[in-house]
Amino acid sequence: MEIEGLQPDGQERTFDVSRRAPVTQRPRRFSSRLRRAFAVLASAGLIAMACVACLVGFSWVRSQGAINVVQAQVQAIHEGKVEEAYALFSAGYRDGMTLPMFRRWLRRQRRLSNVQHLQFWGRSVWGETALLWGSFEDDLGHTYPVRYLLIREKGAWRVDNFQLSAEIPDPAPHRERFVEI
Repeated sequence: MEIEGLQPDGQERTFDVSRRAPVTQRPRRFSSRLRRAFAVLASAGLIAMACVACLVGFSWVRSQGAINVVQAQVQAIHEGKVEEAYALFSAGYRDGMTLPMFRRWLRRQRRLSNVQHLQFWGRSVWGETALLWGSFEDDLGHTYPVRYLLIREKGAWRVDNFQLSAEIPDPAPHRERFVEI
């Protein structure tokens, strides 16, 4: 097969198209199977991340009622409404600690009446029990770790136990930094 073409000087030239150099294909970086496998893995990863996000969101919503009870109790203590704060305890806790005992305990725990900011960085809800751990900041800027255990009584969350920083056992005892030889 020949194609005629005009040159700038007006002369005709013929080209043999069948003699052109063969077009070489560029090697593919990934085969189609590898690309498809990558797409499937990426899709599965996105689905897994979406499921984890849904579970975290669900847990967050479930624990919000317990958080609200703790915040209400801390606010009542801060405002000096001891009876209101005491009413947010569970029946089992109130059986073990009377209102006068709670008042005496609060007088010794001045940092509870000076709470300015309460923050929870961990929350866990299973069944009728919630465990919250975090810290609060007093008016001087000191932070203290705190842990709350709440139970659901008659459809409402109640504080069953809480531990302040001095009462929380240290999981790893402090060891000597230098070893004597």
